[in-house]
Amino acid sequence: MRLKSAVSVIAVAVSTVVAPYAVADAAEQAIERLSIKGDFRQSSLNQLPGSVALISEQDIKRQHAQHLDDVLQQLGNVNFAAGASRGRYLQMRGIGERSEFVDSINPSVGVLVDGIDYSLLGLPSLLDVQQLEVFRGPEATRFGANAMAGMLNFVSSEPVFEQSTSLSASVANYNSNQLSLVHNNSVSEQFAFRLAAEHQSSDGFINNQFLNRDDTNNIDENHLHTKFRYLVSEQLTLDAVLNLHDINNGYDAFSLDRNRTTLSDEPGQDKQDIAAAMLKARYTGWQFAESVTQFSLLHADSDYGFDEDWSFQGIHPDGYATTDQYLRERQNYSLDHRFVALDQSWVSGFYFSTQQTDLNRNYGDSFAKEIYPFFSELKRQNVAWYLESQHQLAPDVKLTAGLRAERYQDDYQDSNLIMQDGDDWMWGGKLSLDYQLTPQSMVYLLGSRGYKVGGINGEALAKAQDPKNSSIADFLKRHPTFAPETLWNAEFGVKATTAEQMLVSRVAAFYMWRDDMQVNGWVNRGTKFIGYLSNAGSGRNYGLEMENRLQLMPTLALFANASVLHTEIRDFVTEKGVDQTGREQAHAPDFQYSLALEWSMLDNLQLNTGLQHKAGYFYSDSHDAKAEGMTLLNLKLSYQLDALELALWSRNALDETYGVRGFYFGNDPRDGYQDHVYEQFGEPRRVGISASYQF
Repeated sequence: MRLKSAVSVIAVAVSTVVAPYAVADAAEQAIERLSIKGDFRQSSLNQLPGSVALISEQDIKRQHAQHLDDVLQQLGNVNFAAGASRGRYLQMRGIGERSEFVDSINPSVGVLVDGIDYSLLGLPSLLDVQQLEVFRGPEATRFGANAMAGMLNFVSSEPVFEQSTSLSASVANYNSNQLSLVHNNSVSEQFAFRLAAEHQSSDGFINNQFLNRDDTNNIDENHLHTKFRYLVSEQLTLDAVLNLHDINNGYDAFSLDRNRTTLSDEPGQDKQDIAAAMLKARYTGWQFAESVTQFSLLHADSDYGFDEDWSFQGIHPDGYATTDQYLRERQNYSLDHRFVALDQSWVSGFYFSTQQTDLNRNYGDSFAKEIYPFFSELKRQNVAWYLESQHQLAPDVKLTAGLRAERYQDDYQDSNLIMQDGDDWMWGGKLSLDYQLTPQSMVYLLGSRGYKVGGINGEALAKAQDPKNSSIADFLKRHPTFAPETLWNAEFGVKATTAEQMLVSRVAAFYMWRDDMQVNGWVNRGTKFIGYLSNAGSGRNYGLEMENRLQLMPTLALFANASVLHTEIRDFVTEKGVDQTGREQAHAPDFQYSLALEWSMLDNLQLNTGLQHKAGYFYSDSHDAKAEGMTLLNLKLSYQLDALELALWSRNALDETYGVRGFYFGNDPRDGYQDHVYEQFGEPRRVGISASYQF
């Protein structure tokens, strides 16, 4: 049935390509001009071979999205898991991580903000975002090891040489408010700057019955973004970015009663202090190419902790009382330098990065009144060289070939006297052939290869040395490390725009092979949990995704996105001896869709509606607990009066209850620690009003 559905959708898409032939001349001036800035060359979205989606600033406002979680619901074959107070771990086409505890991981889906690597930190804010570019599938040539399954590339608004200021404010239920300021100005004809500041706060959606509080899972965030542009000369432009984030959120999300009422006596926290900067120089004075050099750095201190028993001392004679806290300090430095041919025919460059992650874990036992500390240090260096070339085989046929060779070196040590060095060469690339049927329609074939690094299971090795774990020591010793993973992708796509852009359609069908597929496993003994990464033999992921925009009438537009996905694990046996071969991969819903209507009811009155559906999916590769399917309805009514906009909005207007992270084990002494599915839930019905003013 999935294959028949895929063929049907592709047939419809091909028909939209053929139709424009009769009106090609009339439509040539109306080609959609959405520009992708994260590629080596700034390309039109509909002329870039590959499955790339773009969420514009208008798309963000249409759903009144305030955080990354809200935006991702609009995209097919994109999912996320909440690491704590926010969605932090990303999956594309069923591939991606769901948590990070003791052992450091390499993400399958990375996050870039103006070229700065925010991977595994989530996106702290949507403040002043101009567009979000979603690259699905391996993007090793462009982005390297952090883009085995895809990449989210956020582009904030650029400074312009004129003065403007905008103020916006929102208030909503759950004692929520948001206040932001964006100011753009120029000091001279050569120097411009842009400053954006924001505060967000909310009590959150949890009621702690034991403490009689409703703010133990609260949001308290402050963000400052600054951007500078200096036109040194006609040939040299300098851009700089400085971002500061102060996040002081609570973390009290899981309930023994499996609802939004908790019993924790020591609620946790999800804090981040992030400072990030970028300097980019673009020089166009060479006769053969322009050069782009970018240096970026990021320093992040995080404090992630929780009440592990989710209850209070004395809840039951068989109860336990422990807390877990992870203090991480992360430092990233990267340098990317490339040459781009003036005729755009080739790109060549090199990349260097270094990252150090220091972890202090404090595991506390309230009954024993003991803190059990753990320390680890991971240093990683990546060096890469990349090359991409384009060849115009015919006036309407183009061949693109890209290659990236990357070497990484790891140095790991921890307080259990475990030390290990690792290094490896990895390579990725792509080969695409696109045929421009008309100025507004094209088809393409794409083959690509991505990769991600391996690592060490420090927690498993440490637990194997503990005499208390003698029964599972042999199993843990068999998983000291995990190997790098590679991903092969074959893709066919159609992109088309009809006359006067009445219909814009993009469809991609793909088949992916995962070799040495990295899977997350758990060893559970009573209330003790040991995580490790292992390599399944392989995996298969195939399906399709599409985005469509239909102008039904001058005042009414329909946006329709959908995806179909089939995934499969091969050759993976859990610690309990369960063979997961043939089962679907985790966080890989087999069907998603998003529908949105934008209706300009009057010249100054607009109604936006959005419906988003996601099918159920497995929470983990190591157990069979599933998230139920969910459907969200979003509404927004906005009124424009000159420079003032007022809006009444609701997200999840039907008050759907849905999970964003799930586990399966026993944690409740009141029922003898029977196994249950414990879930962290997404936001309930939100209702609010907002106002923005530009001058």
